[in-house]
Amino acid sequence: MSEKQLRVLVADDIASNRTIVGAFLAHLNCTPIFASDGIEAVDLFRQEAPDIVLMDLMMPRLDGFEAIKQIRALGGDQWVPIIILSALSGEGDVVHGLEVGADDYLAKPLSFPVFAARFKALRRLLDMQRRLSGSLEQVRAVANGVIDGIISADESGTILSVNRSATQIFGYTANEMVGQNLRILMPSPNREAHDAYLQRYRESGEKRIIGKILELTGIRKDGSTFPLELGVSDIHLPNRRMFIGVVRDTSEKRRIQQQLAEDAARLQRYHDESEREQELAMAIMERQIRSDWLRDGAVQYAVMPARNFSGDVVLVARSPQGALYAMLADATGHGLAAAVSVLPALGAFYRGAAGNAPLPALVTELNSLLCGLLPRGRFVAAAVVRLEAGSRKGKIWVGGVPDVLRIGDDGRVLQRFVSRQLPLGILPSSEAGIVTDSFSWNEPSQIVLCSDGLTEAENSAGEAFSASGLERTLQSTPRASRVAGLRQALTAHLGRQPAGDDVSVLIIDCAMDGGGNVAKPGEGGKP
Repeated sequence: MSEKQLRVLVADDIASNRTIVGAFLAHLNCTPIFASDGIEAVDLFRQEAPDIVLMDLMMPRLDGFEAIKQIRALGGDQWVPIIILSALSGEGDVVHGLEVGADDYLAKPLSFPVFAARFKALRRLLDMQRRLSGSLEQVRAVANGVIDGIISADESGTILSVNRSATQIFGYTANEMVGQNLRILMPSPNREAHDAYLQRYRESGEKRIIGKILELTGIRKDGSTFPLELGVSDIHLPNRRMFIGVVRDTSEKRRIQQQLAEDAARLQRYHDESEREQELAMAIMERQIRSDWLRDGAVQYAVMPARNFSGDVVLVARSPQGALYAMLADATGHGLAAAVSVLPALGAFYRGAAGNAPLPALVTELNSLLCGLLPRGRFVAAAVVRLEAGSRKGKIWVGGVPDVLRIGDDGRVLQRFVSRQLPLGILPSSEAGIVTDSFSWNEPSQIVLCSDGLTEAENSAGEAFSASGLERTLQSTPRASRVAGLRQALTAHLGRQPAGDDVSVLIIDCAMDGGGNVAKPGEGGKP
């Protein structure tokens, strides 16, 4: 019996993120429903009733926090898991996201194995929900069983009742707790001060803890202490007064806080070390890239790092038979870590070109190499092109970068190669389903490749350069200076706003004599 195809609402304002998550979901037999902001996400949740929601936090119009709150407010008998997908990893963001209604959190960049494992777990939970849906009262009973500890006591502090969670928190049975004074749950000095507080409250009505959330220390039956949050309410009955205490064990919260602090310290140390390593890494990268091949007359390119070190790389090579190979690669993240991720692919690319490798074989080799070397959560979005020598034919593979375009002399789009493959380094080649597209041309044309750093570059008003901005610029600039025109257009678009990501562009001429033009002195290269 095949598993149910889950419908997943994906809310993210960045198109490339939606593309990658959509590819992940396709491999997990899930149907994505895409929203580009919080308002659209809430509307689609109401209309489509998805099984799962994946929510980014930082979005225009309505952020993820508010969208989660509104989705939860819609209610319904069915529980719909909400998972936060965000680069925000601060404690406050994580805790706030969970408190407003999210069920889990996954940090960007995403690890496909972790992503897949979480979805398998969610499937099990949703299957359980479907099995229990025939009895709403049973579902409610289960929900009531996973609440904070609740303890009622009389005016003297004698425990009257406890729920199951309270017995689990303190390690007593219900019979062992009922009839005892609340002091048994408190270590010194609170234990000794408790009776005096109750007496003062009875005599004066002074509410030192009533109606407040306090951070205290509790003590279990075995004598071990633990941090807790306590909220106390008083109830006035016709003939007596009672206290209701709600207790939450915050041990895990404290552990997470400590872990976050340690992680922050490690990140700071890593940052300090990476600054010292930049110069060395830059030298290594420059030696690996064959800059002489980039002076090919068939090539225009530009690489514009967001920082002093780029995770975007453009490569060009020719086989001994004259075939032109080109690759634009965009590694996860920025700076040194991204550059290191793409570094292993350089040698494999040049070896493939030297051996006149078919494009599927070259992409398979690149993917296998990166799968074996990159840690989880690291991958390389890329586009790879091969133009045959002496013919007007080529092949292309696109995975994770914006759609690749073939344009005419007037800059208009003649052919669009959609990015529908997983980026390199996520799945083994035997599972990735590597597919290349063939193309040919009967008129002078150019192949245009770019990273998402170009199309998603935002100005101070939050407006992206966009795919349409790319196409408009291509149409308004001469064939020989289109990369220079894109640089100028991007600079004008950003104004004083710095680019948020590395930007790379690669344009390849499709010559009428087949393949690309042969380099001439002073031609090609970086404008």
